Amino acid sequence: MAPGGDSAMIYLLPGMGADRRMYGPKWKGLPNATFPNWPPFSGQTTLGEVADQLIAEHDIAPRDVIGGSSLGGMVALEIFQRLKNPKVVLLGSALSPGEINTLLRLLAPLASITPFGLLQVLVGKHPSDAAVMFAEADPKFVRAMCLALRDWQGFDGPHDRLVRIHGAKDHVITCPAEGHILPRAGHLVAMTHAAQCIRVLSACLRGGSCA
Repeated sequence: MAPGGDSAMIYLLPGMGADRRMYGPKWKGLPNATFPNWPPFSGQTTLGEVADQLIAEHDIAPRDVIGGSSLGGMVALEIFQRLKNPKVVLLGSALSPGEINTLLRLLAPLASITPFGLLQVLVGKHPSDAAVMFAEADPKFVRAMCLALRDWQGFDGPHDRLVRIHGAKDHVITCPAEGHILPRAGHLVAMTHAAQCIRVLSACLRGGSCA
């Protein structure tokens, strides 16, 4: 069961090929926040199946705020489809497959046989922590999620529940017209611009402006 008893929690999921380490020390100052790892791979073939497993393993409730980075945000949208949570936080994440770089979607099925090459395409020159996490990720899970993204239908729910924080220099997922845009950030915005992400998220959850 998630920490916090009856209190509403904030669940932030990692990106594909990452784990909870992508939310560094600064994120620990976000009240009632927890950072789950991906569940062990057991044959999941859709983002919805991963969402169901996370709900069950962490006792995620309809009152909780959910979100994540990249793939984590997309799985959070699937959790919302099931629980109708008050807010969904997208950190460099997408609402539809059309927002994902076309080349990456074509390369996705090769993830399990060229993990480092795909990492370079995905994040370019980035902190070594990202490379370490990707190298340690379960290649079966990475490949399955790449294939799942290919078949993902996207999100058509209410946008007033969304908190979008995105890097203007993200070459993996198209920078949206709406949301809070960080002009110097790239795809791994939660790692490189943690303090700014936390400020925006905290203001949104207090009912303030997300712009």
